[in-house]
Amino acid sequence: MKLNKQTELPLIFAMSSKEQVPDQAFTDLLVTQCQVPAAQILSWEFNVYDTQKGAFWGAKQEFYADSQLDNLASCHAGLMALLDEEVLNSGNTVVCAFFDHEEVGSESTKGADGSFLPDVLERIPLSTSLNTEEYKRALASSFMLSVDMAHAYQPNFPAAYEAEHKAYVNKGPVIKLNANQRYSSESVSEAMFITWCQQANVPYQKYAHRTDLPCGSTIGPMTSAKLGIRTVDVGNAMWAMHSIRESAGVLDHAYMIVVMQCFFKNE
Repeated sequence: MKLNKQTELPLIFAMSSKEQVPDQAFTDLLVTQCQVPAAQILSWEFNVYDTQKGAFWGAKQEFYADSQLDNLASCHAGLMALLDEEVLNSGNTVVCAFFDHEEVGSESTKGADGSFLPDVLERIPLSTSLNTEEYKRALASSFMLSVDMAHAYQPNFPAAYEAEHKAYVNKGPVIKLNANQRYSSESVSEAMFITWCQQANVPYQKYAHRTDLPCGSTIGPMTSAKLGIRTVDVGNAMWAMHSIRESAGVLDHAYMIVVMQCFFKNE
């Protein structure tokens, strides 16, 4: 089933015989909810999302379902790894970057294709009296994990997957590969991530999209190219990506936190 965005997915605001809700009715709602005078409401951004709480499910409660797991799950894992006491005391310069607008192209002041991350990173050495040459050398010797979610094998749709590249839920982080550089992984960065998985005693998987189907991408290639940092694209397997209610594995989330802690502590 493919829904038409224009004719079949307009949001329902209220029970009304009119085809469209007058602007005033929506403004009145904003005034009531925000408790501000109507004259102060000059503009707004409207976003809808699932308000249900997340839940565990499965015979052994081994899965969890929630909205926006792609990619808030990876953001949570990265933040938990960054805040680990051993990571904070490792002496390494560690950075977690969480971007907006990834699903609509990342080309904004808050997106990964903007200048925010390069600007912040450059200010770090400048604040310690390092010069531009030393900053560039630091970038060249750095490594980046681009952590987004991955499409898990769904047995109800076997034709959608490359037979030899199926990623399974709760089987460990997925290394994502694409010959057209839709993912930033290459042999060296892939091998480095495998090494960290082995050090952390975490299982890992590899995934390549069917060659006759369009492959999605991540912010990995654009940030890697912008900064000149070797990068690997990884993520946890999940079902129903981009739906209002997504599902992923409990074990995988713990695996990702552990391997990211290992990465941050690595010199």
